[in-house]
Amino acid sequence: MTPRSALLLAACLALAPLAAPPALAGDLVPLAEKAEKALAAGKATEAVDALEAAIGAVWKATPLTFRKTLFVTEPPTGFGAYVPRADAVFAAGEPLRVYAEPIGFAWKQDGDMLACDLIIDVALRDRSGTVIFEKREMGRMQLKSHARNHEFMMKLDLNLRGLPAGDYTLDTVMRDEISQKWGRFSLPFTMKG
Repeated sequence: MTPRSALLLAACLALAPLAAPPALAGDLVPLAEKAEKALAAGKATEAVDALEAAIGAVWKATPLTFRKTLFVTEPPTGFGAYVPRADAVFAAGEPLRVYAEPIGFAWKQDGDMLACDLIIDVALRDRSGTVIFEKREMGRMQLKSHARNHEFMMKLDLNLRGLPAGDYTLDTVMRDEISQKWGRFSLPFTMKG
C-alpha cells in the first residue's frame, strides 16, 4: 500500500467513530487503492465512487450511533445547518431543540428507490434518574432516496411547560426498523425557575 492509499484508508476509517471488525480494514484497502489509481488517471468520479463504496462498508459495520448530538437555538434547516446553544440552561416554557446526526442505520430497496425507517423514543429523567416522562415513537423519520444518504440529521422539539426548576436528562433511543439496530444518546440540561 502506498502512503497515499494509507491516507485515503485512514480518512475512510475516521468516518466511523467505533472500531470496525478487524476483517473490515482489509476490505477497504482495495477500494482505497482503486480510488488512488482513478484519481491519478484523472477520473475523479470513479475515485469518489470507490471511496463511497469504502464509506458504505464502514457504515454497514457501524452500530447505530450518533456523530453529533446537541441542543440548538432554532430549528435546524438541514444537515450541518444549525446554531448551537451556548449552554443547556432553559427558561420556563422555552422549548428544548435537539440536533443529532445518526450513523450506521440501514437502507432497503423499495421499488426503484432506497428507504430508511427510524423511530425515536424519549424519556425525561430527574436528577435522581427517575423517569418523569416517557414517550415511545415520539417521532419517525422515513426517507426515500436514490442514494444511500449519509448526511442525515434528526431534529426534535420538546415543549416542557410546567416542568419545575431543576436538573434533568433527556434520554433518546433511536430504533432502526430495517436493521433492528438501536442507538441512544443523553443530553443533560437545567430548567430555570
